[in-house]
Amino acid sequence: MPPAFQSPHDYRSLISRWRAVACDSGLSMRRFANESGYPVFYLKSKGLKKTGGFYFSAGIHGDEAGATEGLIRWAEIHRSELSSLPLLLFPCLNPWGLVNNCRLDAQGRDLNRWFQHEELPFIQTLKQRVAPYRFASAMMLHEDYDGQGVYLYELEGTKPYWGESLLNAAGSFLPIDSRLRIEGRKAVAGLVRRKVEARSFKGLGLPEAIYFHLNHAHRTFTTETPSEFALEQRVQAQVAMIEQCIRKGLESGKNVGPAEECDSISSHHRQASSGSI
Repeated sequence: MPPAFQSPHDYRSLISRWRAVACDSGLSMRRFANESGYPVFYLKSKGLKKTGGFYFSAGIHGDEAGATEGLIRWAEIHRSELSSLPLLLFPCLNPWGLVNNCRLDAQGRDLNRWFQHEELPFIQTLKQRVAPYRFASAMMLHEDYDGQGVYLYELEGTKPYWGESLLNAAGSFLPIDSRLRIEGRKAVAGLVRRKVEARSFKGLGLPEAIYFHLNHAHRTFTTETPSEFALEQRVQAQVAMIEQCIRKGLESGKNVGPAEECDSISSHHRQASSGSI
């Protein structure tokens, strides 16, 4: 946990904390791009296979600091357990935006609308890094300035659905957004569950979550915490949703990786921690 005076928009500090997690946990941490003068990193566990596993990303919108802080806080809490999990983590996809508290990148682009394009080198490099994988679940951490509580997007696909369980976990720290429609879509108790096709986003631009849903993940979630609420509440809600996502993945067994590998991971966590993942 960073000192109280430290800004969640301090990218240098964020990366320093991730380096400490990598060192302590045995995760590999590598630079994969440079964007507007900032190095961009990903972390990978040795247990990650081409099928199964968990993908988490944050910070594609730089004004959503509760997302980047939530992901690092979760990793710091569970650093002793990370090496046993099949993980691919992208801590901050828009460092310039985080430092400048801006949704867009330095060129004024919303990177979360560029996943259908081939001409943006940063997005292409990211897509190359994830190309070999088909994840059990992919979770993109976000925040919403207009949010009236925490809510979640879950894309229709593999059943049983996990969305209600993830929101229940977050509801211990934030109220659930009670709006009946969120961003123009039907919502039920904070859950927006929808079926999507790539052509639906032809005019808007393809978001990261939709790209992963169509190409790389059995289950895809977008978390949304309300950015006008207290940072600590938002961070704890994000951590709770990550923990519950991994818990559900471990419980489902076959969807995380080979059965024997998942059994081993589940056994490790029962022995190593009395808390949640």
